Amino acid sequence: MPGGTMIGWRGLATSAVASLYDALFLNGGFTIMTRPDGSADVPTDGYAVSITPTQHTIPAAAPFDAFAELVHGVTDRYGDANGLGGWLADGVIYIDPVEIVLERQTATLAGKQREQLAIFDLAEGTEITL
Repeated sequence: MPGGTMIGWRGLATSAVASLYDALFLNGGFTIMTRPDGSADVPTDGYAVSITPTQHTIPAAAPFDAFAELVHGVTDRYGDANGLGGWLADGVIYIDPVEIVLERQTATLAGKQREQLAIFDLAEGTEITL
């Protein structure tokens, strides 16, 4: 999702969800962050930390409509999150409401408190196992 694309969490446009779907299958995942004006951007620094220990998943073979329903469900339930992350692993799509945290130590502590297995380093594009 290029910077400045208007999406907002509530009422996420189908074209925005389609872009996330493409990023998931082309790049293995995505992280987007909302701004106060409702636009979204791809963050390039900091760490993505899920705000909940709950898993939000569907099989990778599920149709686009199921993916869109999952994204809308997560964004409706966690509309206060400043980010959304998704990734594909072992035939499963994961969608998480995330907080973008700038300092690694703070992100690591938050991830452990939220019972996460890992956080994601946005600058390096790598997972950090906790």
